[in-house]
Amino acid sequence: MSSKREMPLHHTLELKVPFKTEQQAVIATRVLSPDPILKPQDFQIDYSSEKNVMLVQFRSIDDRVLRVGVSSVIDSIKTVVEAMDELS
Repeated sequence: MSSKREMPLHHTLELKVPFKTEQQAVIATRVLSPDPILKPQDFQIDYSSEKNVMLVQFRSIDDRVLRVGVSSVIDSIKTVVEAMDELS
């Protein structure tokens, strides 16, 4: 029986997203954090916030997986920001 060997997640990126307030950064972090990753052995995301900035750290097995994952997260962040604008 052969098992797929896990590759190290050497491709990384840190994204810093500024918000108007610290509360908005915390809300965005909490909203996005529960999203499940389909292949955690290939791609991982960590969300945190500092003051009014949401920090998103990405790790992946290659640059293509990183690009696709980051693009998806940016779309989600855009949706959160648009919802905040509509509700304020």
